[in-house]
Amino acid sequence: MGEKSKKVTETTVPERAPLSKDSQIFLGNRLFSEKTCITCHDVNKEKVGPSVKEIMTIYKEKNGDIVSFLKGKANPIVDTTASQVAIMQANIDGFLKNISDEELKTIATYMLHVDELNPE
Repeated sequence: MGEKSKKVTETTVPERAPLSKDSQIFLGNRLFSEKTCITCHDVNKEKVGPSVKEIMTIYKEKNGDIVSFLKGKANPIVDTTASQVAIMQANIDGFLKNISDEELKTIATYMLHVDELNPE
């Protein structure tokens, strides 16, 4: 009597290709709202915190790493007043811990290109 041969098929999930710059900006824009960054940071004007344009102008000038800051691994370089630092530190210690590195990178990409998307 013959045994049926068992064919083993691999069921691996293919790796997703990296997102294009436009896709990162689109997703970052959405996440900026969904993850409540927009609550304190307007694109063009100061709200509770500095505007995104102001933040990114300073980060570009000082060659800063916004992702490292949002992960709590870099000191603030935009508004270093104690009250603003305390607010942002609470966010870093709170809800930002639940945002993945990939999501933070897309938010940073959006912020980096916000001036192109929202010319004055």
